Amino acid sequence: MGDQPMRNCLPLLPGLLIVLLLAPSCVVSPATGERQLVLISSDQEIAMGREASPELEQQLGGLVQDEYVQSYVASVGRRVAEQSERRMPYEFAVVASPVPNALALPGGKIYITAGLLRAMESECELAAVLGHEVGHVADRHNVQGLQRQMGVQLVAELAAAAVGADGGTAARVGTQIVGGMFNLKYSREDEYQADELGVRYMARAGYNPYGMVALLETLQEASGGGEAPGWTEILQTHPLTSNRIEEARRNVRRQHPNASPAGCTVADDAFSRMQQRLGPQPAQEGRAP
Repeated sequence: MGDQPMRNCLPLLPGLLIVLLLAPSCVVSPATGERQLVLISSDQEIAMGREASPELEQQLGGLVQDEYVQSYVASVGRRVAEQSERRMPYEFAVVASPVPNALALPGGKIYITAGLLRAMESECELAAVLGHEVGHVADRHNVQGLQRQMGVQLVAELAAAAVGADGGTAARVGTQIVGGMFNLKYSREDEYQADELGVRYMARAGYNPYGMVALLETLQEASGGGEAPGWTEILQTHPLTSNRIEEARRNVRRQHPNASPAGCTVADDAFSRMQQRLGPQPAQEGRAP
């Protein structure tokens, strides 16, 4: 008789164990205040990005070998990232791929392709796209997306393996993470949230918040509504619709009712010099490296 209460409790143990395991992983987003289920720590997230970066850089054609281009883009990125509520070691780099794209790894390393930089019209638009990617990191969209796509357990295992990984393990972990990132499709809600956060951060940094609207309109025109060669990749991971543009415009009006769209597409000398040093888009356009 004395063992009966214990036997009655046994079926509850798996559920109790799950609750105990997941409770520390329910975190509050510093960017939105919403609760999130994230099964890895910030240190593990940073380690994942560190191990993935060499593989990602290789697949995107390597880093652009121009100090001015790299330092200019990084300076704009740092200016925007300093406004984020989530303190991470944000880094910014330009890769040589002619395919327009931008990508944020877990942990805060953000890449933008030469192809996307060539399509832009101003530093204000550059601040917008980097602010958008910072928003993905700040609200943990990439980590949560990988958990949905690859499975919570696998992401947790990769994160654990990334911490203190040796050469062989690091390469394996990096390859799996990059594969997941290339197949990652952000939800409409994630994209809208990253746009909203991007508007917040770029405005705090002193940029015209209408740069986000200008960016989306520029990309819509350059992509020919998704029909132009080379734009499939970025539109798969970052869907661009007229509704998204209107939502961005509403965000700006709501956050900054006194702002004006004037001047958002005017390139200053530093931005123009960066584009000149990149050179024209290669003739073989639209092929992933």
